[in-house]
Amino acid sequence: MNLTNQFLLNPELSFIIFGGKGGSGKTTCACATALYFAQKYKNKKILVVSTDPAPSVGDSFDIEVGNKITQIQNNIWAFEMDAKELMEDFRKKNLEVVKTLVERGTYLDREDIEEFAEKSFPGADEVMAVIKIAEFLREKKYDLIILDTAPTGHTKVLLSLPETMKRWLKVADLMMAKHRFLMRRIRGKYIKDECDKFLKETAEDIDRVNLLLKNQKTTEFVPVTIPEPVSILEVESLTKDLQSLKIKVKSLIVNRSVMAEEKCPLCTLKMKEKEKYLKMVEEKFKNYQIFK
Repeated sequence: MNLTNQFLLNPELSFIIFGGKGGSGKTTCACATALYFAQKYKNKKILVVSTDPAPSVGDSFDIEVGNKITQIQNNIWAFEMDAKELMEDFRKKNLEVVKTLVERGTYLDREDIEEFAEKSFPGADEVMAVIKIAEFLREKKYDLIILDTAPTGHTKVLLSLPETMKRWLKVADLMMAKHRFLMRRIRGKYIKDECDKFLKETAEDIDRVNLLLKNQKTTEFVPVTIPEPVSILEVESLTKDLQSLKIKVKSLIVNRSVMAEEKCPLCTLKMKEKEKYLKMVEEKFKNYQIFK
């Protein structure tokens, strides 16, 4: 696999995302890229973040990582997101504000809201990932964040979420309109409180993530595949979604493209299969830089 390509030669990048089918080698590519940048730019602080429910960043670096920022070497840190822990932290910090917000904007009583708030919901892992990425961006501690994503389906949800969350926040702000109107009628004016602060800060965080994802100068998505039809088709679908989301993708990494030169019949058959699917990659991704 030759990784000497455009995204590795771009010192302006502050966000590199690796994605593709499970088992295609995304984590290996993410960690190898971190090591490359760390050696080339010794003053850059680099953070490798995994959003995969079954992360292996720690295994790749041979260091226990988990849901805490762990230093790998002088200028590399790693973090494996645990969505359940992140959700628990989010609830501890914001649950009362969220309850008040929902109470003001709906006809649900406090008991129903509390019961609803304790439940998980589809897409919760991706929501927590966006919120955590926003936190890293707000803190500005790292010069380069390398994202090792979950398999393709999760990645598509994750990348489209900032726009969706912006719509959620607009709805939440509209839910507050009744409360603001009543307070103006009763008190003569409206004084902003914790709910307004929560909505404003969350909207700013989501905008920060959204702007970064679509910044063609500082962000690049690098799909990773292997010469197998399902993996290739998944990446083809993913790249189309990336184009519609206006997220830059110029390069494609194909892992497992080389086999040992053994003369056994099985090896010969496997190599012929790989050659067929490598041609498939070249045909489908002729406008991309392909690296094997």
